[in-house]
Amino acid sequence: EYGIDRQTYMNHTNRIFPFYVMSYISEGAALLRIGNKEYEHLPNKVILVPPYTRHDHVMPQGSNTLFWWWHFDYKVYDTIDLLKLIRLPMIFTLKHGKQFEVVFSEYIKTMDLPSSLCNTLRRKASSMNVLAHLLGEAEEENLTHGIDAGIPNVFQEMLDIIVSGDVNNLNLQYFADKYNMHPTYISNRFSGYFGIPPIKLYRKLQLERAAQALNSGKSVSEVAEMFGFSDVSVFSRLFTSNIGVSPSKYAKLNPPKHLSEIG
Repeated sequence: EYGIDRQTYMNHTNRIFPFYVMSYISEGAALLRIGNKEYEHLPNKVILVPPYTRHDHVMPQGSNTLFWWWHFDYKVYDTIDLLKLIRLPMIFTLKHGKQFEVVFSEYIKTMDLPSSLCNTLRRKASSMNVLAHLLGEAEEENLTHGIDAGIPNVFQEMLDIIVSGDVNNLNLQYFADKYNMHPTYISNRFSGYFGIPPIKLYRKLQLERAAQALNSGKSVSEVAEMFGFSDVSVFSRLFTSNIGVSPSKYAKLNPPKHLSEIG
């Protein structure tokens, strides 16, 4: 959901949403309240309330405030909330507010286009442009500090190892030996921090990389060996259950392109 609305009165209290609530003010003022803290919402300031955060957003009768608002979420691999891992402030000032207004206006125009494959891609790109602008402004102000400090370094390192793809046949025992922790404890804590068990995430990433390798023209057995599968049938079964088609069928549906076919 999104919009640009002028309000003369607002009394939204005890709101909880399963998505991010972004609100930018170009004229007027409002008040954001979270718990016992209050934040003054003024022109060129943006608020970014995380999912499931109880909050009030209010302003007195007779005010005249122009809101640019957006309700959204952003998850990597449908599980990891990337924004949750970044310590973004609840409210911060945009140095380039007018540029943001242009970007957001373009986003609204794109979202209102008729349905088509091309317009779906345009909408995706436009929404990412809005998010990139917000994160860029926060980064410019040194307001982002990487992974949230509430997640211990050891689990951040585990995530880095999984995402890098440098270790084949990764399993819980690898982490247990490396960090001297019980495998079940590792799996439970990792799931709590990132929303997905570590080995499930690892397999998901490996199979997506395997799909890319199949696009390059490699055989199913070559790809299986590349990603540490000694048994091609096991690889095929996992690939089919995660990607939706068998690796051989996927290769036929996505043949490699020669340079002469590109562009």
